[in-house]
Amino acid sequence: MQVNALNGGGSPCAPRLGRFEFGIVKRKVRQIVGRAGYTRQDKEDLEQELLTRLLQGLKSFDPDVAHRKSFVTAIVERAVATILRDAEAQKRDHRRISSLQRLVDLTDEGPTELAETIGDREYNGRRCRDPRSDEDLAQLVTDLAEVIDSMPGELRDLAERMKTQSISAIAREIGVPRTTLNDAVRRLRQRFEQTGLRDYL
Repeated sequence: MQVNALNGGGSPCAPRLGRFEFGIVKRKVRQIVGRAGYTRQDKEDLEQELLTRLLQGLKSFDPDVAHRKSFVTAIVERAVATILRDAEAQKRDHRRISSLQRLVDLTDEGPTELAETIGDREYNGRRCRDPRSDEDLAQLVTDLAEVIDSMPGELRDLAERMKTQSISAIAREIGVPRTTLNDAVRRLRQRFEQTGLRDYL
């Protein structure tokens, strides 16, 4: 990741990116991978794209109007939605569709069906899947733990319970109406959204 170049190039007037900004970009990229045909090989390009859009958006940031973290999250979420929308539009382009039964000349043994040349990477891409690597899964566990640990006791307890229980089951167990618990769940979702982890809640 070209940190210096994207971080304003040393200009004192340019927006600066810190740990929060780089963290949310990395988390959102991990969520994009496996969708719309994107794979782990696209991670660096996606990070560069999101950071570039974030720097552009931060030029209009006004601290009197919005909190910086909420503003950053909104920019990144909007950029991700645009990237996925554009990728899906490309996939629907009929000019890019080709039959897997088409014969291709790849071996000395003569033509073979295109389907026979497809490996796991292409197969997962066709199904819009890209299984996360052990490294990505470990990083996700770390990210989730950091966010949960930073929460006040009530929300932290709720987050831990939601790993294995439904909202109805939690409400019955702690003896509160589900409607009451829904307010806490909304606050919990806001916390995850602000750190780019909403999709994992």
